[in-house]
Amino acid sequence: MKTLIVGAGAMGCLFGGKLKQSNFDVTLFNRKNDHMKTIEAEGLRIIERDGTTSNVDIPVVTDPKNLAERYDLIIILVKTFATEKVLNQILHTMDEESIILTLQNGVGNIERLEQMVPNSLVGAGGAGCGAGIIEPGLIAHRAWGKTFIGFSSKKTESNGLQKIADMLTKSGLKTYVSDDVQSVIWSKLLVNVAYNGLTAVTRLKNADVVLPVEGKEVVRKLVEEAVSVADAKGINLLFQQPVRECIEMGIEEIGKNKSSMLTDVINERKTEIDVINGAVTKYGASHSIPTPYNEMMTSLVKIIESSYSKIVTST
Repeated sequence: MKTLIVGAGAMGCLFGGKLKQSNFDVTLFNRKNDHMKTIEAEGLRIIERDGTTSNVDIPVVTDPKNLAERYDLIIILVKTFATEKVLNQILHTMDEESIILTLQNGVGNIERLEQMVPNSLVGAGGAGCGAGIIEPGLIAHRAWGKTFIGFSSKKTESNGLQKIADMLTKSGLKTYVSDDVQSVIWSKLLVNVAYNGLTAVTRLKNADVVLPVEGKEVVRKLVEEAVSVADAKGINLLFQQPVRECIEMGIEEIGKNKSSMLTDVINERKTEIDVINGAVTKYGASHSIPTPYNEMMTSLVKIIESSYSKIVTST
């Protein structure tokens, strides 16, 4: 299955690198930066779970004009606010037989993609794995949870998704197909709601943020509000006990990982808060469900995001 990874941040490199390690046909596409230049010149290096470092020779493309071929699978891993701009650059690489799979954070991604590529199969997933960029060309694999993928309700064909799941699992990224894509999206959203904003505000890793009792309590409130909204929307979550399972996941499966939002704040970049905690607040308002903790978290991250130049760094 000829695969294009769109977005070569930590997660794009993790998926692309692992697929390439298992000899699948995969290419990374991203704007030109030092990270891509290093991968092109020296290969992608991955710090594995056991601490060893592997080197992966993977094709990279930074100019969409150089994407001259059609791809069977296009995995979208750019930031949500960049989706439309980037997808418009690569429309020529897909047709009605192509599968477009978003593994992006937040909600609304699958609907956006279906509007842009109405003739292609569109799927979405929630990745339980995680990674971080250590330096240009070097990433660390830091989380090893399960990934779930599914088609939207408009698409019932599942052979393609099972093939993708098998491919990812063979690459060391355990992946399962779900027949309820909104369940997958909202279950992943709960984890993002729990950790992204809170770690960005506190500048702590996932596990460290829930070590104090106060951290667990904030996570509980954030998740409970999101569950109430999901219930109002009629969404069946993958979690039986969402609060407990999110906290356990934060400690056991993704504990060593820096959340993507924490990384964005450290690097003074725009965050995805609007499609994570902000989405809970938005949908909560439409169902008359109060979401004060998610509203506060959204506001705190937006304050940080709009004030990078004013942050106090020393006395």
